[in-house]
Amino acid sequence: MQQADITSEAIEAFRRYTQAFQARDARAVAAHFHEPAMLITPQGVVALPTAAAVEQTYRGVMADMPPNYERTEFSPLSGHRLSDDLVVVSGAAAWKSSANQDLMSFGLTYTLRRRGRDWRIVVAAIHAPEGGGGFSSGGTRS
Repeated sequence: MQQADITSEAIEAFRRYTQAFQARDARAVAAHFHEPAMLITPQGVVALPTAAAVEQTYRGVMADMPPNYERTEFSPLSGHRLSDDLVVVSGAAAWKSSANQDLMSFGLTYTLRRRGRDWRIVVAAIHAPEGGGGFSSGGTRS
């Protein structure tokens, strides 16, 4: 398979994960994670050994989201192929309100691994936007 095809597949799998997140469907989010996986945020590191752990963690994240969260907007995402079954997807994003206000801006770096035909998230890292001085919140922050 061509390098561009591998990277495109991983980015598309990441986009499906973001759709599940934006729908606030923790169970659907969990389906996009490898077992085990890891979540890294400015608040700490969370080991996610099972889909149930992913679901529980994301239920907490979603419960703490600003009540006026409407969607997440992404900068262009980039993918870096490490091997035929390992890709890093990175970029920046902002949580937006229904009034189109930035609620929180952040950088993201996700490592995805292919198992069979499916790409799964192994490491999800949320961090300061690239080039930014820190984790940016336009108001409420989870």
